[in-house]
Parts: sequence; structure tokens; C-alpha cells
Amino acid sequence: MTRHEYTLVDVFTDRKFSGNQLAVFGDGRGISSETMQAVAKELLIAETTFVLPKEKDGDHKVRIFTPGRELPFAGHPTIGTSWVLSGGRDGTLKLELGVGTIGVTVKDRFVEMEQPLPQFGAIVDDRGAVARALSLALDDVVATAPIQQVSSGVPFTFVQLRDLDAVQRIRMQRSPVKTALYAFTTETVEPGSTLHARMFAGEALGIDEDPATGSAQGPLAAYCVKYGILPAAAEVRMRTEQGFEFGRRSILDTRLSLRGSEITAVHAGGNVVDVGGGWMDL
Repeated sequence: MTRHEYTLVDVFTDRKFSGNQLAVFGDGRGISSETMQAVAKELLIAETTFVLPKEKDGDHKVRIFTPGRELPFAGHPTIGTSWVLSGGRDGTLKLELGVGTIGVTVKDRFVEMEQPLPQFGAIVDDRGAVARALSLALDDVVATAPIQQVSSGVPFTFVQLRDLDAVQRIRMQRSPVKTALYAFTTETVEPGSTLHARMFAGEALGIDEDPATGSAQGPLAAYCVKYGILPAAAEVRMRTEQGFEFGRRSILDTRLSLRGSEITAVHAGGNVVDVGGGWMDL
């Protein structure tokens, strides 16, 4: 057996014991895929990453695991792993992920990643089924925005709810969609926020409710601009608050660059806090 050390961080927060937890194994060499998955299940936090030598045009290869499966891309693991690799120092780096090479910038304790351009997918016609899955009434769901799948590598189905109370009342039942379900409203807890959100992954990602979902932010911003929830501009800025309902306050910042109606770039980021670490004999 070989001893492998890991670092534990909280992502999309400026304080410990908030945001989204991440374990980063700084040297994943010699760990099999099966063992990586077993480690993620053993730690039982949202995601665990394993850093490996680069294979293409990046600085490092990174593999991302939830307790249930490996992901080609996820936001808070990309942000948190970059923070650990940088040692918290300002700079840039490139991570080779399943979706390709992602650029990341660290500046003034803020970590921002590039995201693949969002792709719009299927619209869910049965709005009542989605409302029932959320334990809500049909009139809690905003009628002017479709329930639609959007992806930047990991697909999410977005549903706009009428107010903060509706989001807070969600009690998730079995979802009628195969992707993670991302519910949001324009009414917020904090005055500096744009949206208040909750994400339910279930069988799609192997976790239940996620306190902060970085990979959803580019698709969410694109969805909001497309359907007039946010005004279009050369640069659209969006701040999402998430995780409040179960004590993991998270703040996610997104920049969407537009040329006319065409999205040309997506960046999402937030703060990271060091929490601790440990080791495993593998």
C-alpha cells in the first residue's frame, strides 16, 4: 500500500463549513479508477478529485468523482483543485478534464474558470410532473419560462419558480427527468444576489441536494438571457446564492460574454477556504 494525502477545502464561500466540500488528492498516480471511485464513496462528500500528470496541453490532468460516478466536468472541483494546486497564489493554470482543457485564473483569493459554451437540449412538456416532484403546486412554477435541459458538459434541467418561498418549500420526490434538476427564483435572501437556487441530483450524479453547483452556472446564465429573465448585454453578470436551506451558504459568480445573441465565452468562479486534510493507505 501507498499513503496518499488529500486536502479538504470548502468552495464558493469565504468562510469554513459553508460552500461545497471537496477533497483533493494532489498525487493520484498509482490509484486505479475503481479505487478512486471507492475513495469518493468512502469520503461521502459531493466530489473528490485526483491530480495526475498532464497528457495533452494542460498543466495537470484531473479526474472528478462523486460518491456514485465519475464526471467529465464539474464546477466546484475545478475551482477547488485549482486553488490547492496554486497554493492560493495569483496566477493561471490549465486543467485537463473529461470535457477538454479548462483555463483557470486565481486572483486576490478569487478563483475563476472558463466553461464550455452551453448547449440547449430537450424541453419538458409535463410541467405538472416536475411540480409534483418538487412537492409544489403548478402555479409555483413560472409559466413564461420552459422547463429545459442545458449543458456545458454535465446536463441540468432548469425550472424557474415564482418566489423564494416556493424554492424553500421544495421537498424532492422522485424526479421525472434523468438529469439533475436545478430550481431557481429571482427573489433572493441577500441583496447582492441575482438568483436563489437549489439543485437536486439524485441518481443522475450520485448525490442528493448539492450546496453549490458551479457547472450549472454557465447554462443557467444562458437560459436566463435566452428567456428574458436577465437582460442581454455585451457582458452579463450573475450572482447565484445556493445551499442556504441546509446551512451551506454558497455564492457563485458568473460572467457571460455575448456578441449579439451569440454566447462567446462563459466564466464562473468564487472563493475557496482551506479546511484541513488527511491521508489514506491505498
